[in-house]
Amino acid sequence: MSERPGNKKIKEVRALCERTSARRRTGLFVVEGERGCGEIPASDIRGIFVSESYKRSHPGVNEDFLLDDREFARLSDTQHPQGILVTAAQRSYRMSDIMGGELYLLLETIQDPGNLGTILRTAEAAGVTAVIMSRDCADIYSPKVVRATMGALFRVPFIYTEDLLEAVAALRQDGVTIYAAHLDGTPLKDVSMSPRRAFIIGNEGSGLSDRLAGAADMMIKIPMKGRAESLNAAVSAALLSYWNTI
Repeated sequence: MSERPGNKKIKEVRALCERTSARRRTGLFVVEGERGCGEIPASDIRGIFVSESYKRSHPGVNEDFLLDDREFARLSDTQHPQGILVTAAQRSYRMSDIMGGELYLLLETIQDPGNLGTILRTAEAAGVTAVIMSRDCADIYSPKVVRATMGALFRVPFIYTEDLLEAVAALRQDGVTIYAAHLDGTPLKDVSMSPRRAFIIGNEGSGLSDRLAGAADMMIKIPMKGRAESLNAAVSAALLSYWNTI
């Protein structure tokens, strides 16, 4: 049976929407909207919040907390809330969980939430085994990233690491060839890709650090025409993930 959440509960959910520290402390995050909430495995759900208007139009929904529309608007992170919000448990993966795959993405300092979410969504579509991120990448559990993943968050393994060089070493030891996306790299058309490969993609503005670029087995670049100096990080990730597969 549902109940009315008090101000404390509403503040707790708002903190999950607004602060990385709250998400890390509780191990929870927020998913909003009918489609996003429908992607969550039942075992990950910790609380279902529904507005009165959503309940009227979806009488069969099972909610834990029922709010009037004004209360729900306070809870929501979106400008036009759909009336359903779920708190869910965060996932945790280790390097040992993702070994043996064929395709990996390593991300250094990807800070735009939309880019990170789109990369994860593309990774699922392209069959990427896992996404490995430097600790200073955007928080994958922030509401903007969660929305952009379109549910891929629940299906693509991902890891934050303090040192991507350690991840590079572990993948190489497992037989994976490491490619760094770099403006000084070999054009893709001249590269014979290894069947097991990982692509390192750098920051949207500054690209890859020298230490990571130097740790790759090969630096590669996506051909560009006109005056474009670089591609959006999510676009680069998509092109590399699909290279030689379609």
